Amino acid sequence: MFRWWDKFQNLRPRWRRPIKAAIVALTVFLICWPYPSRLILHLRHCRDLNALIEPDAPGLSPYFDELRPKLVDVDAGQDALKIVEKFVYQKVPYAWDWDNWGVVDYLPTVDEVLTAGREDCDGRAVLAASLLRGLGYQADLVTDAVHMWVKTDRGETMSPGAMGTFVESSDAGVVIRWQALTNIPKAFAYGIAVFPLIRELIVVAVIWILTLRRRIRWRVIGLALLVFVDGLLILRLAGSNPWNPNAAGQWFATANLLFALFLLHRAGRGSSTTTPAASA
Repeated sequence: MFRWWDKFQNLRPRWRRPIKAAIVALTVFLICWPYPSRLILHLRHCRDLNALIEPDAPGLSPYFDELRPKLVDVDAGQDALKIVEKFVYQKVPYAWDWDNWGVVDYLPTVDEVLTAGREDCDGRAVLAASLLRGLGYQADLVTDAVHMWVKTDRGETMSPGAMGTFVESSDAGVVIRWQALTNIPKAFAYGIAVFPLIRELIVVAVIWILTLRRRIRWRVIGLALLVFVDGLLILRLAGSNPWNPNAAGQWFATANLLFALFLLHRAGRGSSTTTPAASA
């Protein structure tokens, strides 16, 4: 085992580095999408958000029967939208996708929302848009890369995002506002902040293991591990609020992560996997 590992670490950098990068990428993918079939379904659903709006879904009949009496003599504007929003929140408690579906992100159908009985913002928005369509509203799904909500001809509901619309669906098709890509760093930091820490630590462990050699500066690599974990924890704290992130904290965390990678690189550089006896 050690001999095989020594041979791997002694490969030329042009071979060794791409292999290590591929191992890290595969680890990240499996941590985020341990069920690849859900990723395929997710991508299909994302191609046409409004195709997920199903006001005629059979499972919605009891919901309409309970909701319509609440809307009698209520203005069809914001008052009615607030009632529908509160109704959906009560019927579908919040749950992260990794708790619900085992993956980092999944956009469900109406039937899947009803079957699961709990969802995050996108599943709740799909349900709310379906109910509003059934009540006569022109309801469309909108997202800003962090949050999904519903836009109607009478206003917006389901807690409209504050970072600007990224993708907006309508009967005319999907509109992408590319300028909203500036929200990606905030979305990424928020994703790290709320993602299960144990899964992130698995990625850290894989990166750390890939730097190990038989002869290595253990104090340096131990320090690198501590700095990396420290940077990760700071980034989680700094990015926990996507609407008001701590920019200074994010930069400081990023500096910690980069410094940790530098230490890992220095710890491995120049270390030899060839023992003195073997070289003799």
